[in-house]
Amino acid sequence: MAMFMVYRAVQEGIEIDAQPEWWVVDMRDADQRDGDLVRKRCATKPEADEVVNELNEKYAG
Repeated sequence: MAMFMVYRAVQEGIEIDAQPEWWVVDMRDADQRDGDLVRKRCATKPEADEVVNELNEKYAG
């Protein structure tokens, strides 16, 4: 099971519109995380996918 996944942010207002739309989310339980729920915000899906793949490989072992 993947520990990190990509989610698209819902655009609700100007403050969200000004931020990247693709979020890398840590799906582990809160007590197992070593960082924030949203690990990174990316401007493109391919960029977010790359970050997710790197994090999943890093934490798989």
